[in-house]
Amino acid sequence: MNRDDFALNPADYGLPTREELQALRIWDGHYHGFLSNEGGYAAGHSRMMHYAERMGVERVIALDIGGVLEKEGQMEVIPERDAVQLRILEEQRDRVSGIVRIAACEPEKSCAKMEKWIRHGPCIGIKYNGGDRDGLTCAHPNNFPIISLARELNAVVYIHTWLKVGGEPRRWGAGNLPGENTPMDVVELHRHFPDVPLICGHSGGDWEIGVQVVRPHRNIYFEFAGSDSHSGQVDFAVKELGVDRITWGGHGPSRSYATELSKVLDANLTFAQRRQILGGNYRRLAEKIFHQKGYSMASRWGVA
Repeated sequence: MNRDDFALNPADYGLPTREELQALRIWDGHYHGFLSNEGGYAAGHSRMMHYAERMGVERVIALDIGGVLEKEGQMEVIPERDAVQLRILEEQRDRVSGIVRIAACEPEKSCAKMEKWIRHGPCIGIKYNGGDRDGLTCAHPNNFPIISLARELNAVVYIHTWLKVGGEPRRWGAGNLPGENTPMDVVELHRHFPDVPLICGHSGGDWEIGVQVVRPHRNIYFEFAGSDSHSGQVDFAVKELGVDRITWGGHGPSRSYATELSKVLDANLTFAQRRQILGGNYRRLAEKIFHQKGYSMASRWGVA
């Protein structure tokens, strides 16, 4: 048996075959395969790519390139790790792309990181983390030079968002980590940069509230990755936002492709609509920077 084959025939259980998944041209916009260092900096990625290939995922977008912000406030530099990531992004450019983590509390260092990894490197965008050392959200003015540079570079902008219940009295958002963004923060940033597409990650944690918050703002995209899986959530988002504003990610290895794909496959959508959510919308967001870098957006599977 080929290592990418399924042990059972999915079609016998009403599930898509690998060929049918390949036809959807899936781009995993939320890939954490580089997080694990068990066995070396490339080992975790190698393990995860086995499952990406098996599930017919055409391209993964790694969100952990170039490290994160250390507690002491320095942009983490690990030459060995960075060299491995650079090599993989170059050698596997037909199936792996990367975006770098930035921090509102360090705008100058964030911009320097973007210059290195995006303008002069292989990466295609930036990610806001699930918290900030100084408690600053993406709506803080510190982000203005970061987003201005992202606009200049045509970089994809991904923002982790969540609405966690907490506080006293208990309320939405009061349980968030310091500097952890909410969909409302994304909207506030959008008001300053309405021409820059922004991805509101994790569907805001609470998709029912998240959809309503971003609905009036056409240049805010809604990503389904990592949050709890509920039947009907993608249907609701398509109804309220339109199919052209939704992106998708697998969030592995902390989530499974089966769970994350089910959010879209469960929805009452046409094949063309599923294809748009599972990759088409992200390709549109990344088209300019792919063209700048000379990267191909063609299907590895030969799918038109």
